[in-house]
Amino acid sequence: MTRRIGTAAACMLLAALGSSCSSDGRIEIRARYSRFDPAAIEVRAGDAVTFVVTNDDPIPHEFILGTLAEQLAHERGPDEDHDGTPGAASLEPGTTETVTFTFDAPGTYRYACHLAGHYAYGMFGTVTVV
Repeated sequence: MTRRIGTAAACMLLAALGSSCSSDGRIEIRARYSRFDPAAIEVRAGDAVTFVVTNDDPIPHEFILGTLAEQLAHERGPDEDHDGTPGAASLEPGTTETVTFTFDAPGTYRYACHLAGHYAYGMFGTVTVV
């Protein structure tokens, strides 16, 4: 299911589904069992979204935002620490990080973890920008 943010009604739906957001563009994402929840969201072009990402797993994860091409570059790249990189965070077990990103143009983006084997296992989500 795609989850939309930015309106009070959408936030009430997210709360009913076990996720949360606020009218100021914040959305909670949880990493659990090497998956992201929610796995799909929808935002409006021009919106600045603050992702509040919590790692509920006993292993590290990362949260990388970008296009499919950027995700493939990360998958092949050597970077291990993304703290301070726009649209990215490294998450130790039990930690929460915030990542703010402005989606300037409509399109499809992904958030993903590229630690060894995680992306191939399916640890990614989709952001549809309308």
